[in-house]
Amino acid sequence: MPDVKEVYEMVTKQKTSDSGALERQRTRQVRAMRNRKVGAFAVAAVIGLVGVAVIVATRAGQDAKNTVGVQPTATPVEVARSFVEAYGALDAAGAMSYLTDDADISEVTASIGAEGMEGTPDDLPLHISWLEATGYKQLLDSCEETGIFTFGTQVRCTFDFHNLRSDQLGLGPYSGSYLDLVVQDGQIPRVSKYWETEGFSTEVWEPFERWVSDAYPKDLVEMYQDANHSGVRLTQESIRLWERHTKQYVRDVNKGQ
Repeated sequence: MPDVKEVYEMVTKQKTSDSGALERQRTRQVRAMRNRKVGAFAVAAVIGLVGVAVIVATRAGQDAKNTVGVQPTATPVEVARSFVEAYGALDAAGAMSYLTDDADISEVTASIGAEGMEGTPDDLPLHISWLEATGYKQLLDSCEETGIFTFGTQVRCTFDFHNLRSDQLGLGPYSGSYLDLVVQDGQIPRVSKYWETEGFSTEVWEPFERWVSDAYPKDLVEMYQDANHSGVRLTQESIRLWERHTKQYVRDVNKGQ
């Protein structure tokens, strides 16, 4: 059996060894806790930055959306002027975009003496095709509000014009004409047109009619609405003849000058 000294030395060595192991274990625990805290702080910082970025992006998107969505409302005069400009530019689709689906434009088609039309927006492309075929040019003067009623705001747009290629003959433009429009809720339910044709009739319309009567008498029935040759027949064939004969008329008149 070991003596008392051996037992004492054995116990003392074991305690010293255990004391060093405990110290090392404590050091590792402290280091691990410190690392976990640092990691936690880093994660929290990243989450915070992401949150700020999301908030900023969301606010920017909302601001941009609000900016795009807020559009100034056009006044009745602006709506009327936009229609008249599209009409004068011979842009049928653009002009129709300002009309209500059931808009009354019967007085527009009637302004050139055309009969048998329904007076709906669907008649506008054919009407404008005739204007284009005959060299119509519109010089818009002004648009002014003329009254406010329960059915809408009335606006009058005055203009000068060339037609039947009068500008190529050195004639015109002819003034005193206007479009009356009713505007309601940003759209146009009614349009009427008045052409001041006093000077135009004696200088262009009547001489052209006499020329066609002499040169192409068989085409009169297709081109004109009645025997008095005071109105236009609106058909695809009529439009083709108006274009061809107005061009030939200008050539003949200018050749004889």
